[in-house]
Amino acid sequence: MGGKKHTSKTLVQKDAMHPKSRHAFQKARVMLRQRRLNEAKHVRDRQKSAKVDRIMTFVLLLPDEKTHLPDLYAFHDFITTFYLGRHDEELAMLRQEQRPGRPKSKRLMELEDLYAAEQQEYREGMDVPDLCNETNVTLLRAWKGDPQAIPLFRFVRISSTDRDLCRVVQAGTHKQLQNA
Repeated sequence: MGGKKHTSKTLVQKDAMHPKSRHAFQKARVMLRQRRLNEAKHVRDRQKSAKVDRIMTFVLLLPDEKTHLPDLYAFHDFITTFYLGRHDEELAMLRQEQRPGRPKSKRLMELEDLYAAEQQEYREGMDVPDLCNETNVTLLRAWKGDPQAIPLFRFVRISSTDRDLCRVVQAGTHKQLQNA
């Protein structure tokens, strides 16, 4: 039913154009579509970046002498002490510096909101790289941070409400994980 699809390349640039003309409406539609596509791309890039940052944080927080975490209880302990508690010192320092009766600093509010959001996510269940699998930890440490390589790794969903349960969310497509 519709007519020809217009793009910025197919529309011929004219010097003067009437604001209510057919050509002006076509150009406005093309620009709106381009803006929507760019915004969606930026949202996807931010989500990928956040996921990469979280994975790298887990890998960097894991001590070098450990090849993997021995069991699920050690995994939960690792998350509560190292991951969720990584900003505790800065939070304590900012709270100590805050004078009574004064509003909270911007950084303090940001850290408190981040801490609350991470606690909530941990209660409801969070997707994390499987640090109990030695092969997965080795692959993660060799990883350079490329978001396209994320499907290669194994991810699990864990929750603070059910500490005995761990569900595999992404099995990982790497050859070494398939053999293990």
